[in-house]
Amino acid sequence: MTIQTDITKLLGIKYPIIQGGLQGLGREPLVSAVSEAGCLGLITAGTYPSKKEMIDDIELVRKKTNKPFGVNLAIGIRKPMDEYVEGVIESGVNIVFTSGNSPAKFMDPLKKAGVKVVHVVPSVRFARKAEELGCDAVVIVGYECGGHPGADEVTSMVKIPQVVESVNIPVIAAGGFNDGRGLIAALSLGAQGIQMGTRFVMSQESPLPENIKETLTNANITDTLVIKRSINKPNRVYKNKAALKVLELEDQNAKIEELLPIIGGEAYKVLIGEGDINAGVLSIGQVIGRINQYPSVQEIIDGIIIEAESVIKKMNQFWQPVGH
Repeated sequence: MTIQTDITKLLGIKYPIIQGGLQGLGREPLVSAVSEAGCLGLITAGTYPSKKEMIDDIELVRKKTNKPFGVNLAIGIRKPMDEYVEGVIESGVNIVFTSGNSPAKFMDPLKKAGVKVVHVVPSVRFARKAEELGCDAVVIVGYECGGHPGADEVTSMVKIPQVVESVNIPVIAAGGFNDGRGLIAALSLGAQGIQMGTRFVMSQESPLPENIKETLTNANITDTLVIKRSINKPNRVYKNKAALKVLELEDQNAKIEELLPIIGGEAYKVLIGEGDINAGVLSIGQVIGRINQYPSVQEIIDGIIIEAESVIKKMNQFWQPVGH
């Protein structure tokens, strides 16, 4: 079974499923596995010290799969993306997903290089702006998502149709998706595909340490919280000791200098490098409460497609010809 939408046509993929940008985790072999399974894997540029290391990993992905993959650029989040944009163009990658600040300064060089640009947005206003800038598609993130959901606290169910009705470019839904039912729900709301982060974090190929994956299999849907509201960068993360400490400090009107040792990159490196789940904060969506195992990426995708097909057949049973 294949699912053909405007997004599969745009990106040249078999299924309308995209791996989210995953700091420190969006690298080979996860990216290769997602793309090889018929979806779109994304190299997360901010993971690498420089464009050289990113390009090296891009070449590793190419050795593992001849299927499409792209690069995620988080603009204005951790470090300047200028050299990574250069790396995208130099390496010949033709799909880029941008998030964070506006991609305006990079649109001209990317478009001249024939790169398709998809921007991640939190609301209709930013979706329209992305369309004006010449983006080929947008990802709308609901409040359930791991990472940065935006400040309006509106869920995917409400945001998806609102954005679909507001732009003329394809819309990808993100926030709360991990299975075939979610895929069909997103398509029924007018989206042309889904982006999943947490589901792919919980896969065999994800570089997240095994002991942390094991811990997360026991998480509930209430085991995430939103931090960094005080610095206008709301971030949904796993409810660990570090995240609770951040909330405590924010309640005390702590300055960013006091938060950085907990929310910064060095603490995160200890978390994913040494498997210390309380060392820093880990972006995870509410859907973690519905994930109780971490199979291979291929098994995840197979399960989604089989379930999606089953849902369509079941839905068709609800509709009867007039007069029956």
